Amino acid sequence: MARLLDVSQPRVSDLLRGKIDRFSVDTLIKLLGKAGADVRVVVCDKSSAA
Repeated sequence: MARLLDVSQPRVSDLLRGKIDRFSVDTLIKLLGKAGADVRVVVCDKSSAA
């Protein structure tokens, strides 16, 4: 997994343990992309939020 994501093994351990506060949003999105996920960010105003 570390090789696929191009990060260290301790970083993978952080992810697997749910310690996402140790990652920036930008980094998390990049890691999802490297893992093959189709990442989309949708922004809407508060009045149209569910």
